[in-house]
Amino acid sequence: MLISSALYAQIGERGKWKIGPEYKIEHVVKPSAEIGKGELFLDLSLAYDEIHFVKKDDRFKGRFDVSIMIFKDKKKVISESWIERLTLNEFKMTNSRKELISLKKSYVLDPGKYRLEVLITDLKTQNRRKQVRDIDMTSLTQGSWMLGDLYFVKDSSKMNYNKGMPEVIFVGFTASGIEGKHDFYYSIQSRDATVSKAKFSIDLSKKKREYIFPVLTKDLNYNQYYLKLETVIDSQLYSRSIPMRVDWGGTSALIPDLEDAIDQMKYLSYTGYFPARDLKRVQKATGDEQKKFFTEIWKKIDPTPGTETNELMNEYYYRVHVANQRFSGHREGWRSDRGMIYILYGEPDAVEEYNFEINSKPYMIWLYYSVNRRFVFIDNTGFGDYQLSQPLSEY
Repeated sequence: MLISSALYAQIGERGKWKIGPEYKIEHVVKPSAEIGKGELFLDLSLAYDEIHFVKKDDRFKGRFDVSIMIFKDKKKVISESWIERLTLNEFKMTNSRKELISLKKSYVLDPGKYRLEVLITDLKTQNRRKQVRDIDMTSLTQGSWMLGDLYFVKDSSKMNYNKGMPEVIFVGFTASGIEGKHDFYYSIQSRDATVSKAKFSIDLSKKKREYIFPVLTKDLNYNQYYLKLETVIDSQLYSRSIPMRVDWGGTSALIPDLEDAIDQMKYLSYTGYFPARDLKRVQKATGDEQKKFFTEIWKKIDPTPGTETNELMNEYYYRVHVANQRFSGHREGWRSDRGMIYILYGEPDAVEEYNFEINSKPYMIWLYYSVNRRFVFIDNTGFGDYQLSQPLSEY
């Protein structure tokens, strides 16, 4: 099998291995000051390392294009694009993963369902990455008042395990349309279990206003959690929730749960990045020992050990994330055959689909010209579950 060497080659070819700048989108829906309207707040963030800088007159300059479009059904209601220009004084800053570029936008919209499309293009390399999100603002019209989304104050959603857990974080929401003192309840959930819960009261104001409440977090460990807030007003239940992640420094932001992240590493063991026994060892470990083994494996296969980030880890879990979005059905997308090939090889150079041939089940062919690979997927069931025509080892 030449998959391992092909993957290493991709790391050196930025345009192939890296589709475009990796960036994070956070959005919050709030009531607008305009009666009957909602407001969508966007926060786009990306590290300096994601942009290609060129030295000019003892400074380093980079440029990238941002395009934001919002659709309601098929109608485009927002379309905005602009160029961001960056100037840095030190070369080391151009490779920083800690220093972030933060772009904030807000749009007043009628309550409804929307599709958000964001495209960021590095203007030097022309590498680009598009992200699509569904935005649901219908909850603002749920009852006699408007209750917005939950959001973390001062980015307390990401807690760093290395620095120790804070005993409390702060969560906010914006509301309008009702006044008086009301009881609220929050719970922190992990998978199907409730980790903690509490009750508090808030004196609500009829005018649009932000409210902040504390959440106890000192007993949380590395994991993906959900914070759920509930209240009952005029016999109607109102509920909002938000994911929250506890991690340690150096891990990909796309790893929501450590156990899942470990299982998803199996394709790397298939392709020779590390022995299968190393994966079994980290799967069987618990607590701090599991953290140690997980960190050691990724450190060994880091293609650029002298930098702050592990590019292989970031791209690998980005591909897992995309596979889950594109290929999920009766099982998670990353577990499907198309998900596996996408994770190992990235976007195919070409796709051929054959759906109406006589005496043949629907099938498709993925072509990778740069590594001379051709994968055939057959829909044996007729339900869109395309499977490799041969085991991966036969290709």
